[in-house]
Amino acid sequence: MITKRYFYTNSIFSLIAAAIFFSICAFKNVEIEKNDLTIEKKKTRSGYNYTIFYKNNLKLDVSLIRPNKADNNILLCFPGAFTDLKKNSVDGLYINNGIVVNKNQVNHSLGGAIKIINGEFEIFPTSKGKILNDSTINFLVSKKGSLFQQIQMIEKGKGAKYKDEKLFQRRAIVKLKDNITAVIESYENISLSSFTSDMLELGVIDALYTDMGAWDEGWYRNPSDKKIITIGRMKTQTDKQCNWVVFKIN
Repeated sequence: MITKRYFYTNSIFSLIAAAIFFSICAFKNVEIEKNDLTIEKKKTRSGYNYTIFYKNNLKLDVSLIRPNKADNNILLCFPGAFTDLKKNSVDGLYINNGIVVNKNQVNHSLGGAIKIINGEFEIFPTSKGKILNDSTINFLVSKKGSLFQQIQMIEKGKGAKYKDEKLFQRRAIVKLKDNITAVIESYENISLSSFTSDMLELGVIDALYTDMGAWDEGWYRNPSDKKIITIGRMKTQTDKQCNWVVFKIN
């Protein structure tokens, strides 16, 4: 009986040890995943296909200098604000990590903006640029934050309405339910209305458009083998891109 009890007890301890070991391994895998880019493919009821790039614990940042693909800290890169071709510069107010660009060139036809502080972001309506005043600018400068203007497609779960029905591949920076943050990109060429409707179906609460069409080229680092994969269809004005958004390692 002593021998049987010994082996029985030993077996229980072995099972407990194994459970603890696998729990630790699972926890470590979650931590690794949260500090890397994760990618999901989804199809909506409309029949359109989407790629979702989850930010996880990565930092969101902006740059006026083209990000280097050799920088292993950058896991996703794409154009953000529109480009003003007449001036060959960013369209609208732009703040780059505390440095103000185009302070007196607020675009009053764009209703949204994104502010970024310490790698986290907030998408917000600007009342067509009216709240992009000295107070807002000075606050972001004091925090060494960033900002750019764009089309706000979804605000607090309510989608915008559009007259433009042109078909392009679409991309947006989004906040989903449970404060999950990501970039969503369509596979097909679709209208802004269809893109907005599908993002609502995907659970998006706030969404800010990013520059697409001929300026759509970007790239990401494949989580499995770390190889660079290009995104964007047209890519005919890549050389005229003037600003970028990145997901990067802390």
